[in-house]
Amino acid sequence: MNALIIEDHPLIVLGTTITIHDINPKAKIHTAANFPEGLAIIGKETIDIVILDIDIPGSENLKMVETIRNLKPKTLILIHSAYDEELYAIPYLQAGANGYLSKQSSPDEFKTALKTVLEGKKYLSYKMQQILVENNGENDLTKYLTASEFQIMQLLIDGKWTKEIAYMLNLKQNTVSTFKRRIFDKLGVRDAIELSRKVALMNINKLA
Repeated sequence: MNALIIEDHPLIVLGTTITIHDINPKAKIHTAANFPEGLAIIGKETIDIVILDIDIPGSENLKMVETIRNLKPKTLILIHSAYDEELYAIPYLQAGANGYLSKQSSPDEFKTALKTVLEGKKYLSYKMQQILVENNGENDLTKYLTASEFQIMQLLIDGKWTKEIAYMLNLKQNTVSTFKRRIFDKLGVRDAIELSRKVALMNINKLA
């Protein structure tokens, strides 16, 4: 097995490497500290699975999954992130990832996730599976937003301007403005500040 870990925290890279070798001692592991470096490795090497953090230098958010898919359609992608899985897991799976695992998960759960994805199945934590059952297969935001709208919403919450988002996603500014209007209309907010507050409240309500 050839695995690529795209992660900029050395201790997490070390722990992930050890866990992969526990499953497959002969696994060949490549590492990249940023997304462009990871893409270069994917382009040169035969990679079976990518362990991908979301919050890394050069991140393209949801578009990273599409970029990897366009480069190597059969490469498996397991998202390994500190971001709230209740908010981010489903959009990333909808974008084409094979699994989503929280960094708060135990080494045993990491092994389960890795084995599940390598077997050609989708992986979500038991907690997320229960939430999907309770919400008829969708989380609160994905009832309303497409994967593209979710990606732009994420950038708006991060404080990015329309021009910045257009540049980052290689879109026209008026296209981003259209997406922005749709997001605001669907979620019933007037601006990015209200959007951030609404998303935060949705997360708080889930934990209540």
